[in-house]
Amino acid sequence: MKKILMIFALAAFTTAFAQENKNEKKETVVTKTTVTDSKGKDVATKAVSRTEKQVVSLDNSDANMTNQDVVMTPTKVSTDVTYSNDGNNYVFQNDKEGYKMMYANADSVKDYAIIRPSTQKGYYIMSQDGNSSFGYFNQNGDFVVESYDPGTDSIISTVYQLQVKEKKVMKKDKM
Repeated sequence: MKKILMIFALAAFTTAFAQENKNEKKETVVTKTTVTDSKGKDVATKAVSRTEKQVVSLDNSDANMTNQDVVMTPTKVSTDVTYSNDGNNYVFQNDKEGYKMMYANADSVKDYAIIRPSTQKGYYIMSQDGNSSFGYFNQNGDFVVESYDPGTDSIISTVYQLQVKEKKVMKKDKM
């Protein structure tokens, strides 16, 4: 009877802890902003989560072998942020060579622009309707796009402001 219980316990333990074939990394960046005035301190907390998922599979040429090679598939990155400009919302989606900037309204998501990394680290080339511009992320996380206007012979900056689906915690400390 003891042997039967031991075999049952071993079988239950091994099936409960089976491995799942995926790599997942989740990081959360928490930003706290403190404003001090005559009434006290206001602390605003903003959290942005970023998740990277990668499906892991085995190489078919190693089938039925003990030590098999792992085939790494492309990583998919998702964040819980959107960007806004002039009342419109935009999201970034992964692409083979970079990103797609998508116009996102309540009903649908449409292509807006193509974003490719440039040879200079931190700078991107934004292609929209045949026009190219340079973009970068500023210290606030906003996506800033600079383009040349030949009519006025000037540089035009367009800022897509970071909008976080945040859990806002307001705390007031009295001095």
